Amino acid sequence: MSISTDGSLKNDDKQRLEYVYEKYGRRMFAAAKRITENDSDAEDALHNAFVRVSKRIGGLNLNDGEALCGYLFTVVKNEAANILRKRKNVLPLDDVKDASDGGDVVFETERREIYEYAVKIITQMDETYRAPLYLNAVMGYSAAETAKELGRKTATVRVQISRAKKMLADKLKEAGYEL
Repeated sequence: MSISTDGSLKNDDKQRLEYVYEKYGRRMFAAAKRITENDSDAEDALHNAFVRVSKRIGGLNLNDGEALCGYLFTVVKNEAANILRKRKNVLPLDDVKDASDGGDVVFETERREIYEYAVKIITQMDETYRAPLYLNAVMGYSAAETAKELGRKTATVRVQISRAKKMLADKLKEAGYEL
């Protein structure tokens, strides 16, 4: 990374960061929002992600869209997960009032555990399967849109998504989660 004497990014790094933000920022925000489930936390996650990205911007290959996209979405998902972890033990008063018999809280806790385990499985998947699954299942892209985004054939992406979903389901079943 090129840092000027005042500690700020040099112009070429600024331009690279602006390019990344313009091209991927909206989708990164959407990914963070799906995880955090609110705009404020998603904005915080996006901000934190770009702070981390800015530290490595000089070393990123902007011509390798697939690797860059994978890196960016991993960073923003991790930042969103960090925000969730920080507020995990905080239960809003409105939720406490509505949980008269505790059933909803138990259900939500179990659902959160499954979600967190699924995210862990997905992040450990090979990029071949992780990127198509993420774009399709999380971002809501069709197989054709996912293929275009990743520069792959639509038929290939359909197979990769199918295999990724099967891997995820198998791992969840192995861990004792019912689907």
